Amino acid sequence: MRIRYLVPACVAFGLLCSAAQAQLIVVGSGAGSACWRAAEFGAGDMNIGFTECTRALEQPSMSHYNRAATYVNRAVVRMRAGDSGGALADASMAAEMIPRLGEAHVNRGAALLNLMRPEQALEAIDMGIEAGSNKLHLVYYNRASAKYLLGDIRGAYFDYLMSAEIDPEFTLATDALSHFQVITRPAASGAPATETVEEIVALSSPVNLYQ
Repeated sequence: MRIRYLVPACVAFGLLCSAAQAQLIVVGSGAGSACWRAAEFGAGDMNIGFTECTRALEQPSMSHYNRAATYVNRAVVRMRAGDSGGALADASMAAEMIPRLGEAHVNRGAALLNLMRPEQALEAIDMGIEAGSNKLHLVYYNRASAKYLLGDIRGAYFDYLMSAEIDPEFTLATDALSHFQVITRPAASGAPATETVEEIVALSSPVNLYQ
């Protein structure tokens, strides 16, 4: 059983990359660049992308940061190819090399979600948020999925809401919110008449599980 997760980010050499930054980043023409392109744009055969990433990692002259970045990028390629275990190993390697590399942690979280390990996924995603990420709408979306799987309906709702507020055009978050209903009830007896209590109910699962 697998989850429809989102791979939050790849890493470009010297900069964390977002959709806006991708147009501004200039990278070399070597294997590391091909690995970054496969991760960022999902272009071409993922097997070829994996080979390009592996070739880059075999280069002894690669800097410490670029090596960690390439592990993050290869993790993205592996997730897109359905190899969540391999993606987890690569993202974990990057996080070990540079503990403050946010994208390494959030991609660990995405892989753990796909491996149906939501408690560990939530921990990894929280570490990624603390370290910083350029694609927070995707990160909060994944964290919402982890919280939902752990039975935290209220927490999941507010994380989907945060995702939609960060990027109002991100339709997956707004679609997920349609699975919830917010019910306003009067407060307990003895409370002021104007005081109300909000109850959040999941009408159906916002997390799409598939074989």
